Amino acid sequence: MANARESIGRTKKRRNNFKFKAPVVYLFLVAVGLYFFIHSPVFNIKYINVSGTNVLEEEYVLSLSQVRTGQNIMKIKKEEIIKIISVHPFVKDVQVKRRLPNTLEIEIIERKPVGLLVCQDGFIQVSEEGYFLSLVHDIGDYTLPVISGVSLDELPGPGQLINNAGLKVALQIIKESPASLLENIVELNIKNENHILAYTLEGIEIRLGSMDNISEKITDLEQIIEDFKKNGIDGEKIEYLDLRFVGPPVVKRKS
Repeated sequence: MANARESIGRTKKRRNNFKFKAPVVYLFLVAVGLYFFIHSPVFNIKYINVSGTNVLEEEYVLSLSQVRTGQNIMKIKKEEIIKIISVHPFVKDVQVKRRLPNTLEIEIIERKPVGLLVCQDGFIQVSEEGYFLSLVHDIGDYTLPVISGVSLDELPGPGQLINNAGLKVALQIIKESPASLLENIVELNIKNENHILAYTLEGIEIRLGSMDNISEKITDLEQIIEDFKKNGIDGEKIEYLDLRFVGPPVVKRKS
């Protein structure tokens, strides 16, 4: 009887060992199968789509990303791609998405230049937040307003924020102004923040004064320029527009 009991005990133990090992073996096989499936050619990148670019060229973004077709999409480290592309001054934000099995999407949000800041070496393209985008030596075909009179004791490098009070004033004026008005403004002079000046394509000097009531001043200026166009008034015959004081703007004609 004792031998029979021992035999039955050993049999149960072997069965329990088998029951314990079976799930482990199954999970191992699944893991191995999954590994080889993920690393199969099915997940090799075939398409890389770049969207959201205006200033930057798609091919340039691809070269920045260092991603190539044929790479395994599951091995791509999205955080590294975002970090590399975000170094460019014109890049505000980057999103990288996998579209399984073989498509990688790179979505760019660009910083847009809104003005040309005068500096010792030429002109700095600045974004609406005040980021240094690029240095240009000639205005060329740019239609952005030139920002002059800003004292630049220290200038950061491309991609960095220019922390300057005068520049902030100019950018606020640009932000407040509609596109139709900015098309006519060639320069903003912020040398004296209590005597801000602007100049139009026709050479009209606009005396804005301080930033007090700047929204109302810009609205009045937009209306005046529109009236000039409607009534066929030659802007080259206007010496200046004075919006510094409360009341109707002063229009001074050239004598």
